[in-house]
Amino acid sequence: MNNQVAPNFAINKGATVWFTGLSGAGKSTLSVAVKAKIDAMIGDDKKVFVLDGDVIRAGLNKNLGFSAEDRAENIRRISEVSKLIALSGQICVVAFISPYAKDRDEGKKIHEQAGIPFFECHIAASLEVCEKRDVKGLYAKARKGIIKNFTGVSDPYEEPSNPCLKIETGEESLDFCTNQVFNMLIEKSVIRDKRERRVTPSLVVPMTIEEKDEFDTLEVLDINVEQVEYLQTIGEGWAYPLRRFMNEMELLESMHMNTVTDEVTGERHLMSVPITQPVTSEQKERLTGKTKIALKCSKISDNILAVIEEPEFYPNRKEEISSRTFGTQSVKHPKVERIMAQGDYLVSGKKMRFLKHVEFNDGMDQYRMTPSQV
Repeated sequence: MNNQVAPNFAINKGATVWFTGLSGAGKSTLSVAVKAKIDAMIGDDKKVFVLDGDVIRAGLNKNLGFSAEDRAENIRRISEVSKLIALSGQICVVAFISPYAKDRDEGKKIHEQAGIPFFECHIAASLEVCEKRDVKGLYAKARKGIIKNFTGVSDPYEEPSNPCLKIETGEESLDFCTNQVFNMLIEKSVIRDKRERRVTPSLVVPMTIEEKDEFDTLEVLDINVEQVEYLQTIGEGWAYPLRRFMNEMELLESMHMNTVTDEVTGERHLMSVPITQPVTSEQKERLTGKTKIALKCSKISDNILAVIEEPEFYPNRKEEISSRTFGTQSVKHPKVERIMAQGDYLVSGKKMRFLKHVEFNDGMDQYRMTPSQV
């Protein structure tokens, strides 16, 4: 593989790319070429998996024929398998004739219910082109009646009405068609070009009326102004890839490795400063068992600034944090002094909802911009 090209791209999330078209349209050839292209560009040959119709029918689906019912079950099984592969964070390329629109729609629905991107691509070579490519003589046998229920001859093929891509494999080169698929995956944020500047979006989403009714009833953790500054740093995207106050594993990684790993992509990012939220023993006792905790700062306003969802408490190892971050435990160091005065526990959560762009009302708020604003 080309080591100069490989680091430039990365897979952001799992997805299924579904190639549908007549026998001989080039689905298998294109799927192999797409895998080879992505493997080379990301420098990893384990992130793309190809499910080919002929191979699957020889194994997993060898008990199925070519009736409409068996074709539907064939596509259902493959949809479930490709969904599982994509759930693992891989790109699954499916190369199946899949002639019926309702079966493909069901496959799409299976993916949508699991939150997995599904891209239906019509491999649109004409019947004449497919017959000319027919090295196995399948079309000739179908026209003689030797092969029954053959798509395009004795069985219908329903073209996608609104595919993500229509790929003219009978007219365009293999490289051109491969790049069509690769570029679509970049456009849909399945693959990321690491050479592009990343501008992290703000995590702040104002609460809805329904949420306000709920959040107003939550137990409140009143945090100080310094912690609000940390909260703002996370919420506005300046602490990417952090999306909450650090949990225990993120804190340990930050202290020992000076990095934090992105939960979505698995990439490590430099992060040498722990960003945590301390609580006292009394606060921990009061908040333990709550499913959500509202964060306010009474020194600034009475507004709920954020909500910690599914809170987790763990020990505040103040001496270790001070030593590894600042090289000293001496309270003569101003930050160490503040750390040593904190409570004995730290709180994080499965998620955090950031509800407001923090305003300190100190005449400087206009200069506290988000990455996008900058």
